[in-house]
Amino acid sequence: MGGKAIDNRIMTVTVGFGLILAALTARLFYLQIVEHRHLVQLAQRQQERSLEIQPARGKIFDRQGRLLAFNRECASFFAVPEEIRDPAATARKLESLTGVSSATLLRHFRSRKNFVWIRRKVPDAAAAAITRLNLPGVYSLPETQRVYPEGRLACHVLGFVGVDNQGLAGVEVQFDRSIRGQKGWMRLSRDAHGRVVPTSNRILQRPEPGQDLVLTLDKVVQHVAERELARAVEHYRARSGSVVVLDPGTGEILALANSPDYDPNRFGAYPAASRRDRAVRDVFEPGSTFKLVVAGAALEEGVFSENDIVDCEQGLARFHGRVVRDHEPHGRITFQEVVEYSSNIGAVKIGLKLGAERLAHYARSMGFGRRTGIELPGEAEGLMRIRGNSAALTSVPFGQGVAVSAIQLAMAYAMVANDGWLLKPTVVKELRGPAGVTSNAGGRGVREQVLSAKSARRLREILTRAVEIGTGVEARVANYRVAGKTGTAQKPLQGGRGYDPVHHVASFVGFLPADRPRLLIAVVIDSPHGPQWGGVVAGPVFKAVTQNLVAYLGIPPAAEKVFRLAREDKPQAPSVADLKRVPDFRGREPGAAKAELRRLGLNPACLGQGSRVLGQLPEAGALVRGRAPVVLYLSQAEGDDARGLQPPKVVVPNLSGQSLRDALQVLSTYGLQARIIGSGVVQSQTPQAESWLRVDAVCTLHCQDPEVVP
Repeated sequence: MGGKAIDNRIMTVTVGFGLILAALTARLFYLQIVEHRHLVQLAQRQQERSLEIQPARGKIFDRQGRLLAFNRECASFFAVPEEIRDPAATARKLESLTGVSSATLLRHFRSRKNFVWIRRKVPDAAAAAITRLNLPGVYSLPETQRVYPEGRLACHVLGFVGVDNQGLAGVEVQFDRSIRGQKGWMRLSRDAHGRVVPTSNRILQRPEPGQDLVLTLDKVVQHVAERELARAVEHYRARSGSVVVLDPGTGEILALANSPDYDPNRFGAYPAASRRDRAVRDVFEPGSTFKLVVAGAALEEGVFSENDIVDCEQGLARFHGRVVRDHEPHGRITFQEVVEYSSNIGAVKIGLKLGAERLAHYARSMGFGRRTGIELPGEAEGLMRIRGNSAALTSVPFGQGVAVSAIQLAMAYAMVANDGWLLKPTVVKELRGPAGVTSNAGGRGVREQVLSAKSARRLREILTRAVEIGTGVEARVANYRVAGKTGTAQKPLQGGRGYDPVHHVASFVGFLPADRPRLLIAVVIDSPHGPQWGGVVAGPVFKAVTQNLVAYLGIPPAAEKVFRLAREDKPQAPSVADLKRVPDFRGREPGAAKAELRRLGLNPACLGQGSRVLGQLPEAGALVRGRAPVVLYLSQAEGDDARGLQPPKVVVPNLSGQSLRDALQVLSTYGLQARIIGSGVVQSQTPQAESWLRVDAVCTLHCQDPEVVP
């Protein structure tokens, strides 16, 4: 019995062990085979953490290859709360270095999370100090930070990016998908105690940098536009203002400036109003600049010609129960004088003869009431309600009851400058990928032909007279023919009907040279104090911007005639022996070009700064007399700081022996002002010839009537 009982017990134990072993085997099979994938993933989640690695955004350049936005390496800091031995002390040490309050940091450190950000993109000095502290549970991660080296320059076009390198405004958001790049991943490993093991961190997927963006903007042109706009806004204590500078032949935007502005490096420190791209997003009643529409439509439809008479009824008329006034009384004047003198009554009479349907058609064809398609976010459509509404013809023809943006207004005038073709504006020339591969992002976009070339040329001539003898005289530029139009519009009352009797929008849009336009500038000043007229407030801004740019852009003045002084100032043809043929200096080094000019007996002068001749006046092949001035326009030197750009210097030409008329024309070509003492032929000058003067400085001419003229 005893042996049998022992055997039974042994068997029971054996069976028990067998069952336990079977259960363990089954459990191991379940864990290692059935649940293997799930458990591995669980272990990885406990021991590893994947972190995004932000790619380097593509750089942004101006049209000359000058850097406007790039990235710099920086450090971001994070914490593993359970590794921090003394959360309170750690928070106190990090507060002054990170700018994050100790209370906030302590709340993060006491959380149950296994990863918390301390501060992203810490300045270099602070990052080095944090690293030296060697705090348990505090780690760094390399990242990149967006930098705008020119500060406020072109801020509304460039925009800015957020902490995760995502574009939030301007071309940064418009082209975010292209310039942001592809993010990467890195693995953050932890040991059995949950501590981060820095040496085990590895890259799972490397980030791919974004494409570079080349803008149509010119850094120098942008600087000049911003500077002159800021001066006007400050001088007139205006609410805001915009300036658009473009090439009317291509639609490329050379500058787009708004005031107020902001620094995209610290965009959060500025109110939303400063970050608003007013030239693209804001609309206003254009006033008399809108007379371009009624004038162009009337010429194209043959309703009026330049010399047809319009009765402006001495400045006061009634149409459909509405009283319309002119700022100056006019009686019977010609169609072109209606535009020159900016008569509202004349514009209404032209609009009534056109009719609502035709006026609406041309307004929309010229780009009003629809987006231009510029590559900037938030563009406004504007407001254009004319069709079928004859009552609108008592206000719309002189720019009341409609709403336009500065970019729409600029492109409508560019249409006239471009022989009637409406173009799509662009701020982007190209995207550059790896290995220099490029893709066109902008390009010349033709939308449609609105006016015939003949009608556009006729309208250009009328707009030229509006500047020469009409309301735009303050926009005249010496030695250039300017075409343009002023606008002065009352502002609608906020939240009610009628107009604000105090605040106005002053504007001017013009281009030059009028016969072969190369530069167009639109100026809008909102709510100036003091003078309200577009010609007085906005016209001088156009003039100031233009005077600073014609030499830099290589736009020659009107062609000048070469002749010797004779009795009664009658021109005589020079002898062949007196004439010199001007060589082609484009692309050459300035020093060599000046030396060759001196060998020919000609007087060289340089406008701008740089290592190559961009253009010249007179042009290559022209015949000029000995000692005649030849102006060399230089390309901007690489590395110049546009924010600190000073007016270029020129060598004062030798004017001795020249007629006063010739001398004044030469000084204008050089961008110099004249002070005249006496009359007749120049006897001497101050400063002397070959001296250096800044552009727009004064040269005094001492003149005397000649007793004998050879």
